[in-house]
Amino acid sequence: MFSAQVLSAQSAPLQLASDSARLTRILERVRLAGRDESPVLQAARAARDLAAARAAATGHATPATLSAGLSEAPAASIDQGNLRLEIGRDLLTAPRRRAERAVAEVSVRAAEISLSVEERRRDAALLRDLLRAAGARRIAERLAAEDLVLLGAADGVRERFAVGQARYVDVLRVRTERLRVQVERSRALADARVAAATLMAPLRSESTRSTVQAAIDSLAADQSDAWRVVLPPALTLDSLLAVNERVLLGEVEAERARRERALLVAEQRVQVSAYAGVQRVGQANNGPTFGPSLGFSMTLPFTAARGNRLAVGAAEQRIVSVGTTQFATLAEVRGRLQAGLARYAEARLRLETMDAALLRGAREERESALAAYRTGSVSLLELLDFERALARAEIERVHALLEAVDAWADLMGAPGPSEAPSLPGGDAR
Repeated sequence: MFSAQVLSAQSAPLQLASDSARLTRILERVRLAGRDESPVLQAARAARDLAAARAAATGHATPATLSAGLSEAPAASIDQGNLRLEIGRDLLTAPRRRAERAVAEVSVRAAEISLSVEERRRDAALLRDLLRAAGARRIAERLAAEDLVLLGAADGVRERFAVGQARYVDVLRVRTERLRVQVERSRALADARVAAATLMAPLRSESTRSTVQAAIDSLAADQSDAWRVVLPPALTLDSLLAVNERVLLGEVEAERARRERALLVAEQRVQVSAYAGVQRVGQANNGPTFGPSLGFSMTLPFTAARGNRLAVGAAEQRIVSVGTTQFATLAEVRGRLQAGLARYAEARLRLETMDAALLRGAREERESALAAYRTGSVSLLELLDFERALARAEIERVHALLEAVDAWADLMGAPGPSEAPSLPGGDAR
């Protein structure tokens, strides 16, 4: 669940603010609506079920054998020859069967890890794309509000220009500002559509799409800042390594190599088969008489001692090779995660520097600045600078959140773009 209790550093290290229960419900509703329809998750579940079915079918006793024969029968005469009927079974197979089950269990573990990782990636990508879509919409709405202010300023400039109290350059300045704002708003709306399309892509049912779209609309329209995600400081390298797919699958591969060696050793032990039955001695051999038929067969591993030693040596070398690869993978993943953590920490610090109280105060001063401009106490240039600075600050706050969510999604291995959001207004002036 997308809740403060469940989103831990190991499973989903984003915690929601205490006043964001509504966002928690929205995210959980979207997660449940979309998880079952993800083709990637469905494939991962099918792979896990297949591995479990194969493991359940592995390590059972081999079937008994029935054999019959005719010997010493002149002219293939059944009455004259010897007949036998026997049932045979392999003995002492428990060690080999245990080893086979152990190898199959490794495959189940690998499939379960892949499913768990895909679920974590899916949740991270869902949260990232949902907030990107809502954030882009918020930016577009803020730019629309700025455009309304500029439209009012343009009306005032035209009135003053008509009576000779304003210069034509002021008219051009307002028009240029409006053009810039409209271009950025158009870009923000395009980014919102792209994020929404990415979010909707794996969804098939119309009801699920409607649920996701309603969540985007609700988050975009929420002006209380309750949807803002708080990024916890307790995200550590060890917690990320503990759930990293490459690290976990490396451990599974090392275990598989050890268990396959154990299976090879079990297969090289003496294999015994026994049989029992009845036989009839024919007339050509002073019969007919009946009697039991007993016997056994066994392998002689010493007759292939060199080949067995080489096979075991190859299995041991594979263990060494897998261990070396595992060490190299761990070093590579550690370095990549450290870089990701640095980016995540920087984005989180940037978000924390956005003082919400200052932004609220600036918003309250906005109406005063507009009234002062109407009375001539504030110049057009001062009004434009104030409105641009306020809009950039609010947009930059959305950017900080989205960049932090992007950094977190990258750490979770979520598929999709890893670069910072390309939303407009990122270079605050």
